[in-house]
Amino acid sequence: MARLIRRTMSLVAMLAVAAAAFGFGGRAAAQGQTTTAAPGTWESAINLQNNSDTAASPVVINFYDGNGTLIKAYTLAEPIPARGAVSIFVPAFVTDLASGQYSATVESVQPLIASVSTGSTNSPTPPWTSFAYEGVNAGETATSLYFPLLQKGYYNFFSEMVIQNAGAATANVTARFVNAAGQTIHTGALGAIAPRASRTFPINAIQQLPSGDVAGIFGAVVTSTENMPLVGVANIWRTTPTAGTASYNAFTTGSNTLYAPALLKNYYGFVAALTLQNVHPTQTANVTVAYSNGHSETLQLAPFAARALLPFNYPQMGSGDPAGLFAARVTTSGGSLVGVVSQSIPTGTSGAFAAYKAPSTASARVNVPSVVSDYYGYFTAVNVQNAGTAATNVTITYSPSATCPGITTTSRTFNNVGPGQSVNILHLNNAGDVLPNNCATSAVVTSSGGQGLVATMQQNTAANVAGFAANKQPSDFLSAVTGLPQ
Repeated sequence: MARLIRRTMSLVAMLAVAAAAFGFGGRAAAQGQTTTAAPGTWESAINLQNNSDTAASPVVINFYDGNGTLIKAYTLAEPIPARGAVSIFVPAFVTDLASGQYSATVESVQPLIASVSTGSTNSPTPPWTSFAYEGVNAGETATSLYFPLLQKGYYNFFSEMVIQNAGAATANVTARFVNAAGQTIHTGALGAIAPRASRTFPINAIQQLPSGDVAGIFGAVVTSTENMPLVGVANIWRTTPTAGTASYNAFTTGSNTLYAPALLKNYYGFVAALTLQNVHPTQTANVTVAYSNGHSETLQLAPFAARALLPFNYPQMGSGDPAGLFAARVTTSGGSLVGVVSQSIPTGTSGAFAAYKAPSTASARVNVPSVVSDYYGYFTAVNVQNAGTAATNVTITYSPSATCPGITTTSRTFNNVGPGQSVNILHLNNAGDVLPNNCATSAVVTSSGGQGLVATMQQNTAANVAGFAANKQPSDFLSAVTGLPQ
């Protein structure tokens, strides 16, 4: 095993694994928590993409319990082909892993990209919801994590922080919670996390935090007092008027530029909000938000202050299909920004709800670890934004995958995408005649002329998708992840 650790990918913290009836993320018995969490019977899939020109083998997924004890080392049966993809549906593949919640690491000599999809959508009984997040490379951990969007009874939304200790010793973590004005509303110790383990911290269990439709929204900075490297995600859920779940990766640093490749105003019924937070401890952020339709707005954020922008309420923005899909570029002079985009259908007819981390790094090559086409009721939309200064051609190239037989064309190109503009690449009903039905793979998005790109992936279901479950409505099959730059 020693030779495998030359490139250890701390990819998939906080897996809700197998068919156990436990709370969303957070009622793991090993953690001794007895707080209300979103209901559901959860299962996870780990989506791996080989980011090299050499087959990846062996690939080992290590599952740890809440004490950091190695419970299972699962070795993939086959190599992941060069630039190839594989999805490990945990209950089906790791058959001797007991039902429960685990953290995990993925080990491979070759560099891997990963995302995790978790849902209760396979359960025969409601609620049916799903969420997803990106895996984290071992070199991208940090001793402090930023969570710009947490909720406690805020218009029926609740949150939890799930934090994994990627270090070699116990991490004692503390949290500082700040309101929208940047004022500290509570500081306290969260507890100890064993090496390699993850722990769930439900916001509803922290009695010192306010709740309700006005006060119950805030951000947090989580720090390891021993300087142990951490990774984390925030889970968000609601149970009324319909059930819905979402997840986004914690930030390890702020930036002077952020992107939102997919903002929505009544786009097939969806709307999207953009939450920005200035995480600089002393500097005010003078923020400009430039939307892809030419509209812009400015705002100021004091240190640690946050603001939720609701472009679906702006008369300047287009609405409907396709005008209601647009993008934004966020810049600041002073300060340092993090941001989250949340997407939903704001009616009782659907519980669809998802969130993604606003990317800050543009690249001429972006990896999308999971793309599906009419796959067990799911389809994928990949939103790619041109972050460069000149028009570019955007090409998406699909990875070889055992679940995608019969691919005859492995790429699609979208020409002349202007600066700041985005393109929505659908994988629905064989759109573009590239991916067959029942296909699950990954993809790489590239630009012409070296222009920088950012991307997000939304996965959902629809009545015209093969395998659509009409009996599971209303439901939340929507999930979102951010593409990872090369």
